[in-house]
Amino acid sequence: MRRIVLISGHLCTGKSALARALRDEFGFHVVKSSDILRDIAKSRDFGKDRISLQRLGDEMDKGTSGAWLYDKVMEISRDTAPRRTIVVDNVRNTTQLEHFRASTEITAVHVHLYILDKNEAGKRWKNRANSSAVKESGAYPDADLMKNEDDIQFFKKDADVRIETSRSDAQDTLVRVAARLGLYSAPDFRCVDVIVGSQFGSEGKGNIAAYLANEYDVLVRVGGPNAGHTVISRSGKYVYHQLPSGAKDTNAKILLGPGMTLDVEKLLKEVKDCNVTPERLFIDPQVMIIEDADKKRESELVDKIGSTGQGGGAAAARRILSRTGQGIRLAKDVPELEPYVGTGPRYRGATTRQLEEAYRSGQSILLEGTQGSGLSLYHGQYPHVTSRDTNVAGCLAEAGISPSRIRRILLVTRYTPIRVGNPDTGGSSGAIKHEIDFETVAREAGLDPQELQGNEITSTTKRKRRVGRFDWEQFRLACSLNAPTDIVLTFSDYINGTNRNARRFEQLTEETIKFIEEVERIAHAPVSLISTRFPQGESAKLDIRNIIDRRNWLGGRMRDDDEINR
Repeated sequence: MRRIVLISGHLCTGKSALARALRDEFGFHVVKSSDILRDIAKSRDFGKDRISLQRLGDEMDKGTSGAWLYDKVMEISRDTAPRRTIVVDNVRNTTQLEHFRASTEITAVHVHLYILDKNEAGKRWKNRANSSAVKESGAYPDADLMKNEDDIQFFKKDADVRIETSRSDAQDTLVRVAARLGLYSAPDFRCVDVIVGSQFGSEGKGNIAAYLANEYDVLVRVGGPNAGHTVISRSGKYVYHQLPSGAKDTNAKILLGPGMTLDVEKLLKEVKDCNVTPERLFIDPQVMIIEDADKKRESELVDKIGSTGQGGGAAAARRILSRTGQGIRLAKDVPELEPYVGTGPRYRGATTRQLEEAYRSGQSILLEGTQGSGLSLYHGQYPHVTSRDTNVAGCLAEAGISPSRIRRILLVTRYTPIRVGNPDTGGSSGAIKHEIDFETVAREAGLDPQELQGNEITSTTKRKRRVGRFDWEQFRLACSLNAPTDIVLTFSDYINGTNRNARRFEQLTEETIKFIEEVERIAHAPVSLISTRFPQGESAKLDIRNIIDRRNWLGGRMRDDDEINR
């Protein structure tokens, strides 16, 4: 049954502002009674000024016993999508309202706005008259359409929502009305799946995220350009630095959360490469912009701890230390980003706004973390860490997502953890337990050592990687920090090269299956996805079936339409 929201109230109580806000925020179809009267006035000998329209409305009420507004709204509703709520701005007397209340075709919700302080109402009218493009005339009592005290008292008793607006602006009123209409999702609606790494990054998160991306309505990325996520898909190989992995091959909405650090030039190139239009991409206005000075400041970290030197950490530090606002650029300050950020207030790119819409619509959300748990600023091996917390909690904070929204946590782990190679200057990128070399990995797995070494190059700085045997202690710590519901095992061909030919779980080697069983015991979670190889070169074009999918769940829509629109 169609829901119709009826707004009543004295002049300048905020009726039209509320109607516009319901339209802009929730997609309601607004019907203005004054517009209906203007259309009628065209065919009659009436002017279109406020007083003339008021006289016409009086005549229409007498001639139809107040039914004209209801009849016109129902006529409009027949040409409006069945599940779309209509808001009527405004109902001015009892007889008009009673026709909506008596209808068996609709569900009517009556919102009555009022102001106790008449001086405040008069002040609003004066400000409106002075600022209006079409100059209003007359004193406030003469312009006000609601004059019958019986109507006023009836509205006060009848209203489903009654709000005194002298101390509320339009957004405050919207929140209160929206809550009454049930437009905000319950906090226990779980629709967010999160992907994070368990080691020092380069676990293959990007390829897994891209594999899953088509199942989701919304893709969210956090972190900065220092993390490169390499994806092999039917469209070829691509390295994502700031957009979510799979953005190139999906139609999902893309959100870049307020905790990100952005390199504008690189982001715009990525947007162009992936053919991402403004209709899909939403950048939070609070995102921090990386400047050249930030990259220069990090140059010494490149030599000392193997930093990527992309400037994300320096930008984050500057954001904290320079809160006077001087020299700080956020996404809202960059003209080139305006199509994705919007203009404020109420920026189109505001992540919380977009997420609230996704929750309300029952959409599924995939949050893609960057780097790995072992690089966390707080839980990693300081000082050989990155500039943020890379665990689930940190990713949620950067994106603006409550933990109560989490449905599944996917912890990605590779059989052979890696770290970036040590700097040539003698610095260290940090310790790696049970360190070996890729020649040893290749020999034990029956793979080509040159192929492995050629593939194991970092996505961002193109440095060679260091490698170690699986670190069970580190894995357990990552499980403790992230409490995964699912484990994703990547590079299983590094256990045994014959796994590259596996298409089903039982085709994996016995050694691999035993390893997976032990991982599951320690994590208290199933290994739901297994990457059998990371296709490179010509092989990537010939066969990209490199993931064994053991999930008993999908990332798709969380609610059916009946539940969404109840």
